[in-house]
Amino acid sequence: MTKKKTILLLSDDLRMSSGIATVSKEIVLGTLDKFHWVQLGAAVNHPEKGKEIDLGNDVRKTTGIKDASLKIIPWTGYGDANIIRELIMRHQPDAILHFTDPRYWRWLYDMEAEIRQNIPILFYHIWDDLPDPDYNRNYYESCDWLGCISRQTYGIVSRVGNIESETIKTLEDWQVDYVPHGINSNTYKPTEVPSDFRKQVTGGKDYKFVLFWMNRNIKRKQPSDVIWAFKKFVDGLPEEDKNEVCLIMHTAPRDKNGTDLFAVADKIAPGLDIKFSTERINQKELNYIYNIADCTINIAGNEGFGNGRNTKYCKRYRWITRPMWIQMECCSIKYE
Repeated sequence: MTKKKTILLLSDDLRMSSGIATVSKEIVLGTLDKFHWVQLGAAVNHPEKGKEIDLGNDVRKTTGIKDASLKIIPWTGYGDANIIRELIMRHQPDAILHFTDPRYWRWLYDMEAEIRQNIPILFYHIWDDLPDPDYNRNYYESCDWLGCISRQTYGIVSRVGNIESETIKTLEDWQVDYVPHGINSNTYKPTEVPSDFRKQVTGGKDYKFVLFWMNRNIKRKQPSDVIWAFKKFVDGLPEEDKNEVCLIMHTAPRDKNGTDLFAVADKIAPGLDIKFSTERINQKELNYIYNIADCTINIAGNEGFGNGRNTKYCKRYRWITRPMWIQMECCSIKYE
């Protein structure tokens, strides 16, 4: 029997709720039958920094994979050369998989010549902004393989990776792959929503049309723009329908890194039905909200299109991007 390879994952702690953490979790849990995993789990101010958390028993019970192995080393920030040398020595990984903005991990690329003598560096990458970021070329050159989350990213990396000079070797075709992420269809799927949960989320009102936005309350996620766009949407509806639509925002309405969304809603969308979902919820409850919603919204800047693009189970599912209020007007007449 072939011995499983061990992969060292560098990303947000997969037990957290960020997009990077969520996708990291799906990658790991979905491949435990093929690989052993060790993660340097990053967080802004990790309460468990420096510990080694062995989740082997948990994932074996959850997945039924008898030899599943997962260890997390929590870390405040994004690590350094010393911790990576320690983890390599302790766990002897066969490969390193890095997943986040490379600028947070410059120390890793500074020591790539040292690492890649024995261990390949793999980079799961998203970059959806044009023009092509030629300044990323050195990062790409420092990797043995790049997995691209979107087709836009694949095109960018393929082009930038072909920049040639006296000091830079072009990337081979096999070094760049399109590997889109998506959702776990065993978790997010059509289901009946318990009436008490629906009442808790909507306040007990049976709306004709429900919009859902879930993000951190920070500028890059543009929550104020979502509220403003919702106002524009409602303004364009027939008078009898204006009280039949609702916007659910799953976020902290007040965040020191964001804004006061209560004040924003009162100022630019007074009287409209905007519900703030503030309690921490599990994936089952999140799936309930997706089933309540007719539309999921994401207009965040400087990131990929997100997991929702592959969500096709909602019976009246629509996905909205910029310019949001225009597309909302197009779909607003189709409640059934």
